[in-house]
Amino acid sequence: MQLRHKFFLILTVLTTVPLLILLFGVVDHLESEIRTRTEKELLVTLDKMASELGLIIDNQQSIARGLAQDPTLRQFAGMVNTPLGRTGSPALYRSRAEALEDYFLNYQKAVPSIQALRFMDRSGKTLVKVKEGKPVEAKQYDEDHRRLFVSDQSNKAFFKDAISGQHDVVMSDFELGQLSGNSDFCPAMVRYTVRIKDEVDETNGLLVVNMWGSRLDSAIEASLGGYPGRAFLVELNDGTPRDGIYLYHRDSRQRFADQIHSEYRFQNELSLQEWQNIKSAKGNGTVFRDDGTMYFYRTLSPFATRPNVNWLLIIKADSHALIQPVHDMRQSIWLLLGALMVISLMISVWAAWRLTRPAHALADAITRYADGDTLSQYNEKGKDEISHAGKAFNYLTNKLMLAEQERDKAERIASQSERLISIGQLAAGIGHEINNPLMNIMSLATLIESELKGKNPELLMDIHLLQKEGKRCARIIQGILSFAREKQPEHHRFNMAELIDDTIKLLKHRLSASAIHLVTDIEKDLFMFGDANQLQQVLVNIILNAVQASPEGGSLSIIARQDIDYIAIHIIDTGTGIDQKNISRVFDPFFTTKAEGDGTGLGLSVSYGIVKRHEGAIYLENNVDTGLSVMILLPIHDHESISKHQSEAEVVCVA
Repeated sequence: MQLRHKFFLILTVLTTVPLLILLFGVVDHLESEIRTRTEKELLVTLDKMASELGLIIDNQQSIARGLAQDPTLRQFAGMVNTPLGRTGSPALYRSRAEALEDYFLNYQKAVPSIQALRFMDRSGKTLVKVKEGKPVEAKQYDEDHRRLFVSDQSNKAFFKDAISGQHDVVMSDFELGQLSGNSDFCPAMVRYTVRIKDEVDETNGLLVVNMWGSRLDSAIEASLGGYPGRAFLVELNDGTPRDGIYLYHRDSRQRFADQIHSEYRFQNELSLQEWQNIKSAKGNGTVFRDDGTMYFYRTLSPFATRPNVNWLLIIKADSHALIQPVHDMRQSIWLLLGALMVISLMISVWAAWRLTRPAHALADAITRYADGDTLSQYNEKGKDEISHAGKAFNYLTNKLMLAEQERDKAERIASQSERLISIGQLAAGIGHEINNPLMNIMSLATLIESELKGKNPELLMDIHLLQKEGKRCARIIQGILSFAREKQPEHHRFNMAELIDDTIKLLKHRLSASAIHLVTDIEKDLFMFGDANQLQQVLVNIILNAVQASPEGGSLSIIARQDIDYIAIHIIDTGTGIDQKNISRVFDPFFTTKAEGDGTGLGLSVSYGIVKRHEGAIYLENNVDTGLSVMILLPIHDHESISKHQSEAEVVCVA
């Protein structure tokens, strides 16, 4: 048997046996335990829910009883059953009615859970009513008692139950507050009716307190806690349209089917037999369905006056969701078993290979190096004899690589020196060959100028421009020489805005000849220290490049601003831009994208050297649509502080 097979068998036994015991012993028992515990806890939750609802109903009934004992209410109730003709005091009636209305408004403001308060006489007419913080005006007239009333509720079931019943407080159905044709859905409410009696136990009237049902809704929802289920409140009321309707449902559209004429009823979720079993059961119960749905329920009798009407508290849960963590655990263990089998196989192969790998690795490294792979290294870690030999091999190859790098570096330095010498010789030759005829041209221009004084102003202006261009040619030659000799700029204070304006005037004819539309946005005062002649050479080089790259009728924008310690000059053309692969080479000497004979490739190189010697920065970027953007950043500090700000200039360049 091979070594890797032995390792595989040992590791498989050590890792899989404990997991199999966990899977078939602990996990199955855990699933059964979760089912049993869930059933117990949810049934306890239903008991707590029923207790909470009972406390809320008792509290609301206590509020209604307390209101019925108020002197303002009892004084008003004592006079409403006698015709005003016999009492002879309409003003007193109105005064007490207004006092009662104010009392209702203040009490409702103090107890926001009250939706409405009303007082009804023994005939079922509402005499005083406030609703949602506002009084309801009485507009109907009672001929018998010669007074106004709000509405006649004598035909309502809650009035009949209260006026004829034996209980002081009668609780009506849990229902919608109000429905009209196009009204929004009104929140649920419960109505409590209290009889107002006199000293001889005669009923003088009824106090009706409408309480919002939101407290009952909140109690039902909150009692479920964090269980992955849903809670419902259903009415059990045989022989009526309210049997099986949802009194509470998370989806408000499914509540009170008898009022909104919908088909949403709890029994529609069950079979007929399941529904009959629930209705006939007393206390707690459960229904487990084949699809995994579980119903936990408990009956509650909130109506003292109607023992045949009950509430059914229900918690609906999905057994798959409850047991899902166990299923996930079981699946995870199976996946872990499979992974451990694979890992065991991999570890066994690795362990067998690990024992012989160092010797093979050193042999392979030596062979690769002998075949020409100079980067070949022995990468194994260890403290044995083979590792020491491998480190000695690495030391040898590193020494040979360093020697080769030093040789290449020396060759590059020699090549660079030779190139710079050639550039210097070429620059000196160009200066010698051009300066003599250029001086002759300047001299002739001076003679012509002296002859034309006062004769031809326009031609004289052209001669001045010729002399200025000749001087610029001389400066260009000097710039080429400066590139080779690294001449430092001569710093003087000058206005960059004026320098840019002078440069534009020098190139005016070139711009006009190319039909280039020039747009400038230059701040008035841009004072700085630097060599104005050299910086003008930079501007001329870049503007001429932009003109040459732009099509006839194109546009050129020059923007100059002061930005804290720098002057930023932005030159934007509408030309063809620079190929992305060449944009990093544009500052190399003699590199050009122009046709042969159209350029030497020194313009941007010289410009770059001038800007760097001013401790500034220059960079190029292709525009999104077309053309090229050139940004020049120049420090405005004086000559003495250049070295202090040198590092800041480098930061701006990078940014």
